[in-house]
Amino acid sequence: MTRQRLYNPAQLTSEELKASFVARKDTLAEMLRLIREQTPGRPCQHMMLIGPRGMGKTTLGLRLLHEILETPELAADWQPVAFHEESYGIGDLADFWLAALRHLTRATDDPQWGDKAKALPKDEKDTDRQAAYALASLMDFCQTSGKRLLLFVENLDTVLEQLSDERQIHALRASLIERTDILLIGSANTVFEAIRSHGEPLYEFFRLFILKGLGPEETRRILAALADGEGESKAMEALDHEQGRLETIRRLTGGNPRLVVLACRILIESPLGSAFEDLERLIDEQTPYFKARIEELPVQARKVFHCLAEGWKPMPAREVAEAAKLNSSHASAQLRQLMERGYAREVNLPGTKRALYEVGDRFYNIYYLLRFSRTGRDRLARLVAFLYDLFGPSGMRTMYVAALEALRVQGPPAIETSNLLSVLSNYVARDKDFTGREDWLRGAIELAKKTIGANTPVVGEIHEAFAEYSPATSAKFNDIMNRGAALLRSGHFEDAEASFRAVIEERPDHAGAWLCLGVTLMCANRFETSLTAFDRVNRTLSDDTLPLQILARWALLGKCFALSRLKQYDAIVMAVDEHQTDDAPDHTALSRYVTASLLAFKGDALSKLRRFDEAMSIWNRIVKYTRKDDLPDLRGPALRSLSAKGSALAELDRLDEAISTCDQIPEYVHVQDPPNIRHAALSGLLFARATALLKLNRLEDLSAVCLSALNYLRPNDPSDLRRQAITAIVSGAYLLNVLGRHVEAETVCKKATIIEPADHEAWRVVADAILRQKDSARLVEAGQYARRAAALAPENGLALLTLFDTLACQSNWTEALGALERALRLEGDDIQEHRQPALTASLIKAVAAGHGLWVKQVMGEFSLIESMEPLWHAVRAELGEKLEPLPIEIMDAVTEIRRNFISNPKNPSEAT
Repeated sequence: MTRQRLYNPAQLTSEELKASFVARKDTLAEMLRLIREQTPGRPCQHMMLIGPRGMGKTTLGLRLLHEILETPELAADWQPVAFHEESYGIGDLADFWLAALRHLTRATDDPQWGDKAKALPKDEKDTDRQAAYALASLMDFCQTSGKRLLLFVENLDTVLEQLSDERQIHALRASLIERTDILLIGSANTVFEAIRSHGEPLYEFFRLFILKGLGPEETRRILAALADGEGESKAMEALDHEQGRLETIRRLTGGNPRLVVLACRILIESPLGSAFEDLERLIDEQTPYFKARIEELPVQARKVFHCLAEGWKPMPAREVAEAAKLNSSHASAQLRQLMERGYAREVNLPGTKRALYEVGDRFYNIYYLLRFSRTGRDRLARLVAFLYDLFGPSGMRTMYVAALEALRVQGPPAIETSNLLSVLSNYVARDKDFTGREDWLRGAIELAKKTIGANTPVVGEIHEAFAEYSPATSAKFNDIMNRGAALLRSGHFEDAEASFRAVIEERPDHAGAWLCLGVTLMCANRFETSLTAFDRVNRTLSDDTLPLQILARWALLGKCFALSRLKQYDAIVMAVDEHQTDDAPDHTALSRYVTASLLAFKGDALSKLRRFDEAMSIWNRIVKYTRKDDLPDLRGPALRSLSAKGSALAELDRLDEAISTCDQIPEYVHVQDPPNIRHAALSGLLFARATALLKLNRLEDLSAVCLSALNYLRPNDPSDLRRQAITAIVSGAYLLNVLGRHVEAETVCKKATIIEPADHEAWRVVADAILRQKDSARLVEAGQYARRAAALAPENGLALLTLFDTLACQSNWTEALGALERALRLEGDDIQEHRQPALTASLIKAVAAGHGLWVKQVMGEFSLIESMEPLWHAVRAELGEKLEPLPIEIMDAVTEIRRNFISNPKNPSEAT
């Protein structure tokens, strides 16, 4: 058996390396031709191998060195020297040449060169002279041996980055030109800056060999060599019979030799029944590789790549731009860069006019799926789709039987069994050439009933899958339904409606078509019409079999949703009461979800009807049908009920009960949950709990509520959900600020700006909170936040007024008064009413600083004279105007303000 080294080919013997080297032979031949053409006494043509990790750069480089040693005429002229280990210790040019001496000793088994490398740093402390002496020693070797040196340096881009300055790279280039006895072959993952850009020392210095993905024939050869080395030639024979599977493996891996080998090992080493576990193990082992590849990208390109990798199907550029929050031109530029570097590829699907994009290596989709989505039927469906691509139809037939047997023996949780049977049934049902198809159907139904329950929905799903592909099913109706579903998903509601009505016209009893029509009408906000469609679902059901029960329950859910939008709350209560909704709490997750959702609609309706006691009873029942480890969407009804119950209790002043109810919410939300679930938790945390705390005057807990709510938000959440939540949280922070809890308000808003940098109110409240802390050392910081708020909302008077306050505290009166004028012009009356005391104090400081005339003009232009009459007269007096007789109380106030003019320092920031 031939040894394999996916990461350390240097550990292979020459024979093992030669046996495993079955690809890149054309590139090897071209490199050998260039070496033979190197003319003694003239500068060498240096070379660079470029390709992502796993593309075979190290293997190719080492195979080249071995070929030179084994070819007499080349071995007589060249001494190969490999820098095998990572060269992290090279920090300057002296280190580089000293490393070459150490590696020369290993290559020749002559210790004198390594001894010189040890002695030089001890005898000579100047690094420039060290470099010169080390290079001279290398030249001594060339002179005494009559050979030229061929240095193979892996990750040369990293080595060059480690050199202390550009002068070192210039010196390296000069040495390689002058010393014609040294040929340098480097490797790098990408075409890096030092060799790509005009003006760089090594621009156009190397002959580049760009290693791309393997072609079909090279893929076949590398898999054949692996199968032969593992003693599994029969596996290769099977692959040869299905050429499509070879191409599938090549496409899935992007032709990356390392990933090709890993994919083939799944086929060779793993029983098909354990393919899921082996695939997860493979991805786990390759996590450092995937992470390193992704982290090589610039930030914006990495973001675009992330969007592609998270998606499962090829995406148009427009969708990529939306997901990455870039404009179309920037997204297209990043996609081009990713394609040039092998991270992405363009695909053209039949029937599509525009180009679509997907990741270059399909393994990245699986990596993202397993790493960032740990649970769920969708995750399982994608894994099966991946394995179907990898194994092909015939391989999957073995897997269907093995998976069923594994479920019988291992007895995983019911939800996992249900999900796997549901997913696999669609593949088995459509595989008409699978001779064990009917046996699998009977076995799957028997297993589901035995391990999950006789009434489990998965039995109906299996029957539906097989019915869809049975000869009795009309292909025409299937096509129309599928087309309608696609139109519905894409938002073309009118066309989708036409498709479903076409089915109903010929098959008025088609319950599925009526259900889809109801959903379509509901999505188009035609709620009244959708009710008719949902009601027809029940009238078309001919018996009480489980599949039809499922349709009826989903139709009832749709009806309740439409009625809630129409605010027909009595009708919701009646509709739910007419149907049996009390499934056993130990039923399948999907069944429990439907029951909990229907009860949630009923509870909300009772609450709207002010029938709180009945609503409380319903909400308490919902929690029985939801488990804390259920899939995210299945926990949605529990979150809705807890939030609604908490809000109702707070409204009824049952405050301790409200807080206790809201405290249960975090138990049903997980860190990795999708946005809709995390945001569903916020209403209870932010509104119900905060309301109860305020009524109890427990202000010290309000900031904790806001901070805990922020934990449920992510910067990449849907913008409408994110902004709505941030607005509520910042409102709470504003209240904290008003109540004198300035440090807490600042902390909350700073975290809010990380999640939603475009929220001007968060920046404004931060600035205001810092000002209210009266820390003169932080005035500049407050001003920065206020400027950010004003820049984000130039038409917001409150933001401009906060900017005025910060500028005034810094004695920047010219800009401050300009900001005040803009604020008053936008919403003068509101500002006067809410901020008059602070505004009066700031204007007094402005007058004290010598801007009395401007203050007078502002007060006159924006009708502040009446509301600030004492200040008006004080400003006039300060400007030398004679005052008319005033009421005694006004005159006293004027006198006090004039004292403030005198007592205020010229630099008010010192008094802040």
